Amino acid sequence: MSGRGAPTGASTTAVPMLAGAGLLVGAWALLPPYTGPALNTAARVEFADHVVPGVVVVAVSTVALVLARRPGADRFLFAAGLAVALAGFWMTATHLPLVLQATRAQAPWGATVYHSLPGLAVLVLGVIWAGIYRSDGG
Repeated sequence: MSGRGAPTGASTTAVPMLAGAGLLVGAWALLPPYTGPALNTAARVEFADHVVPGVVVVAVSTVALVLARRPGADRFLFAAGLAVALAGFWMTATHLPLVLQATRAQAPWGATVYHSLPGLAVLVLGVIWAGIYRSDGG
């Protein structure tokens, strides 16, 4: 059983790395609708699939940096990891149809990879982040 009052040294050390990675992948997630190879996709779809989750990741990462050293931060940091994972899951799931289109030569592979990779990066980061701050059951 571990107390979840003050954050541990190991947990506060991970925050700058995780949040920094969150800021980077969050910004990366925002870029595909505005840079790189274009897809024949409605602007509202690109907004929902890239901009919204990217902003969530950037916001969660920023708040994590601010709150990391406060007592009880581990619970927030676990929730933050879950939020990042959910954003990554959303991005990955919404791009699966695009990947299927690319396998049928209905979408260009370059644009497919360019639009899909940020979601995978966000998902992996969220899973790692939540794993670091998961409860030990105590």
